Amino acid sequence: MRLLIVLLILSPTVFAQIGTGQWRLHVPSLSARDVAASNNKVFTAFQNGVSEYDLSSSELSVWDAVNGLSDITVSCLGASTANNSVFIGYENGNIDKIKDNQVTNIPAIKLAQIQGSKKIYAIREYQGYMYIATGFAIVKIDPVKNEVRDTYYPTDGNAAIIDVALFNDTIYALTKDRMYRGYLNNVALASSSQWSTDSRVPILSADNYQELEYVNGNLFLLFRADDYGVDTVFQLTPTGVINTVTEAFPMEINSISVVNNRLAFNYVGATIVYESNFSYHELIVTASGFDLNPRNVIFTGGHYYVADGNNGLVKAKNGGMERIAFSGPPRNDFYALDWQKGKLAAVCGGITGITQNYNFRGLYTFEDEEWQLKDRDNQTLWGGGAKIYDYLSVAINPKNKDEMAVGTFSFVPLSLIDASGNVVDTLTPVNSILETTNVGIGQSMVSGLQYDEDGNLWILNGGGNKPLKVKMTDGNWQEFDFGPNAKTNYSGRLVIDYNGHKWFGIRNNGLFGLHDNGTPMDVSDDQYIQLNSGASTGALPSDEVTAIAVDFDNEIWIGTDAGFAILYNSESAFGASPGNYNAQQVKLDFEGNVEIFLGTTHVTDIEVDGANRKWFGTANSGIILVSADGQEIIEQHTMENSPLISNVIIDLEIDHSTGELFIVTDLGLVSYRTDATYEDPNYSNVKVFPNPKRPDYNGPITIQGIRYDSDVKITDVAGNVVYKTTSNGGTATWDGKTLQGEPAATGVYLIWTAPNEGKGRKVGKVLIVN
Repeated sequence: MRLLIVLLILSPTVFAQIGTGQWRLHVPSLSARDVAASNNKVFTAFQNGVSEYDLSSSELSVWDAVNGLSDITVSCLGASTANNSVFIGYENGNIDKIKDNQVTNIPAIKLAQIQGSKKIYAIREYQGYMYIATGFAIVKIDPVKNEVRDTYYPTDGNAAIIDVALFNDTIYALTKDRMYRGYLNNVALASSSQWSTDSRVPILSADNYQELEYVNGNLFLLFRADDYGVDTVFQLTPTGVINTVTEAFPMEINSISVVNNRLAFNYVGATIVYESNFSYHELIVTASGFDLNPRNVIFTGGHYYVADGNNGLVKAKNGGMERIAFSGPPRNDFYALDWQKGKLAAVCGGITGITQNYNFRGLYTFEDEEWQLKDRDNQTLWGGGAKIYDYLSVAINPKNKDEMAVGTFSFVPLSLIDASGNVVDTLTPVNSILETTNVGIGQSMVSGLQYDEDGNLWILNGGGNKPLKVKMTDGNWQEFDFGPNAKTNYSGRLVIDYNGHKWFGIRNNGLFGLHDNGTPMDVSDDQYIQLNSGASTGALPSDEVTAIAVDFDNEIWIGTDAGFAILYNSESAFGASPGNYNAQQVKLDFEGNVEIFLGTTHVTDIEVDGANRKWFGTANSGIILVSADGQEIIEQHTMENSPLISNVIIDLEIDHSTGELFIVTDLGLVSYRTDATYEDPNYSNVKVFPNPKRPDYNGPITIQGIRYDSDVKITDVAGNVVYKTTSNGGTATWDGKTLQGEPAATGVYLIWTAPNEGKGRKVGKVLIVN
């Protein structure tokens, strides 16, 4: 194998808001996978990143794919005592090494020309080398030169090596159903013929072997049974007899670990550390407020550090526990988002096509840089056996951001959260007019939720005969009949435009609209409309509507699985004759040929920013920012040209007070701070940042909290114009250069804005230090 090395001199994330044009990955903070120690620091693996805890300063930071790591999905860690470094293994075979605050990428395994899995299962150190158990072989790496020295194929690449152990110049390779061994002084170990099946370990018909550990001259093997409470750890002896360390262990064993030359069992609820005679040395058990589910444990600096599946990194000593947590979402399950007045809400569930996932994770909120979780463990009405899962939609009440509604596809389709932040009511077909989606099963789908300007809650109830319903602020309900094409079918998204019209998608039946004349409880004066792909009945690119957005001109932007179209005449569409309410696709003349803008791109979401520009989420092309009129691509971000972690976009939402765009991908949540926000016509909270602008900062200077589409001028203190631009909504940016493209000199600069030509209003100043 040839070796490619990339050295990154970066720093792990310190938790704070990001600057304009910057990215951040929201690493789940509670589900830890592995833990290792090096150079007085504890490193903990999470699904999308690695935390670094300094034992001397107690400072905690996070490495991720945005700030230095070369990949996303972490599988395991391994420490090199010879090199004072930590190795990070990834699901796709990539490897990073962190040493002295630098990341070195060793991608040889990831780039290997082989078929099948390259996952890094385990990283072990022996005699100064790192031995990597992968999905196809064992790879030996020199941690000083960062190069591959050998590759061994015990199974000829036909089965994954899930763990490796080395002692007395013998190397053991564990697969799910058997164990192999070879001799390190055998120069031909690359050949599977030089490996033998270890006869002490029975060959299984099921994949139950899990892990190997070597301690004090003994080799231990974890066997995880299919039935609950019968996991077993075996001790292998030189005579070929397997001694059972524990038969029918009464709890599920997650893993075994070597801690200070002692064997430890990590099981649901606790970790037991044994002496060599298998008497208890120490028991690390759940303390008040902790529901331990340990994955691995180490002992360093006089304390145990536990990588826990429910609590992240936990420090334990003498019966006490401390959670060492960073600000991140509890889990990595995201499906749909909503935002109001500085609060982001995310539901964690969803469906795949028409298949339910039975995800019960619940609701996350993000406000003031803090994440909160609401789930069946802390919400009484969601616990106690309530059959609630597959959270599809969430809406925050704009009149009170602490009030929310949550929709699911389950037996509890709608939940209401009041100002206390708790679920106070659950609504089902039994106690409301919600209809059953799966009649034979009894589940109901609520795929869309929106509060109107009066605080009434509009509900999209898929599969029912009357899919759109409203719960008024006084508790009364109403439902709306859109005809046979909207009945008994899965529903999609729901929006309300600036005229109060409701728009929603029905699977394979296009877009539906309601004009209720401002009287939701009186259906006699209602008007309905359906747009589909027919030439005179909507002219949509497809009948599968996957995204809906309303822009500042009250135009309805309609995304489908085959492109997008715009309904320009949304007000006059109701009651219009066929052919007069068609949506229009944007067509451009390119070198004499007329082309449809964005072609047949599968659009998954559309969000309108503070400058009336549109952000498109796509099924496989990342995110695309287009101009207000939809005729120009301003930005496109993909995995290949940005820190975006996946090109598969599920949902988008914008924090319009800061311009931060939150992006749900199939691999997790990432965000990007755009250069547009909602306006502030009163200039009540103008912000200029960074201020001062120092020599080591290369990003834009941002002016935020001004009027929409303002002319912005930058002058020196003598009144000479240095730079001018126009705001995107309520935000303008300055690259720190003059109109001639030269860096502005050190000094104080004044910022003036005006909505029209004429005398400007001073809104701020900035100091530039070169």
